[in-house]
Amino acid sequence: MPTFKAAHTRFFAIAMLAAGFFLAAHGQKSGSTTPASPDPSAHPPYGIDVMRPLVAGACKGCPWGALAYAVNAAMKPYGYDVQVCWVCWSTYGPREVADKTKPVMPAGESLPYYIEPPPDGVPDIGITSEMNLADAFLGKGAYETDHKPRGNYRIVATVLMPNYMMVAVNAKSGIKSLWDIKDRTQPTRIWVENSSAAVDAILKYYGIDLRALELKGGGQIRPLLLEREERASADVYIGGAVLVNTPEQHTWYEATQLADLNFLQLDDRLLDQLAQIHGFQRALVPMGFLRGVDRRITTVMRDRHVIYLRNDAPEDFAYTLAKALDEHQDEFRKLAQPYYYDIRQVGLSDIVPVHPGALKYYKERGYIK
Repeated sequence: MPTFKAAHTRFFAIAMLAAGFFLAAHGQKSGSTTPASPDPSAHPPYGIDVMRPLVAGACKGCPWGALAYAVNAAMKPYGYDVQVCWVCWSTYGPREVADKTKPVMPAGESLPYYIEPPPDGVPDIGITSEMNLADAFLGKGAYETDHKPRGNYRIVATVLMPNYMMVAVNAKSGIKSLWDIKDRTQPTRIWVENSSAAVDAILKYYGIDLRALELKGGGQIRPLLLEREERASADVYIGGAVLVNTPEQHTWYEATQLADLNFLQLDDRLLDQLAQIHGFQRALVPMGFLRGVDRRITTVMRDRHVIYLRNDAPEDFAYTLAKALDEHQDEFRKLAQPYYYDIRQVGLSDIVPVHPGALKYYKERGYIK
């Protein structure tokens, strides 16, 4: 039987040998105290095949960023470590996913707590509105100048969040109808959510020319460049409304608290036109939806957001992603944004095809016949 001294010596030799292997693996020689310089060409691997897919979402407080959190959480039980691009918003994400290009940090962004530099990889998964993806698929709208449709998208899941088209005027303005604006002599400051087919149709219907308003000392305000008190001082508000404090929606969230707004009813003939725009449907704004909504208001809404892949994504991965989102529907309820998962619409797509792997899962579950 070995003595304590012999056993201790053997243990010490084994420990030193192990330490030598550890130091060698980490770029150090035994006895050296200076760590080796990191290899600048070494990056963490990203991709479906290494269980670290990259999702093109949006900022951490944005609707598509919120959905990225849900995708990350839902896929963890299946061993996937989903990484997120927090600057793949607007038209960036669909272009990067389809074209297999690496996202870059946009210049001039001033909300550091919402974003961080994107991972050095190509997005495998994308999240956007169904309307935005349809435009990219067809090469329409904001993607028309690219002069190419991107037909390689495949939807995995459609999730819903009602976004109501709302029109309101500041009580101090004295404006009673949108018809009043074009002939108004005093400056009229107007907030619009963004330029879109629906907003443009509303402005055109009521003869509102933003440039003409500028010449009268008013015009469109730029909400991201203003403090909330200034955002709440506009005369007119037109755009989609969701009761969440996101960069896209915080103007409604704040203005209804800091100012007294009167919500207007759009003309029925105009609502019929808006309902013909892809993605919109007739809807009733619930009473009490925002401060100042003292009645149910007939309008239109859009509600579809999509989680999608390229058509070259493996079928088993699309199946697993669809399954994970279904099994973890509770993750959508944890987002502080009114998303919900409806088995009757999760596989719904009017323009962009559903990925065969996701379709297989939904048929097995009976969600699609």
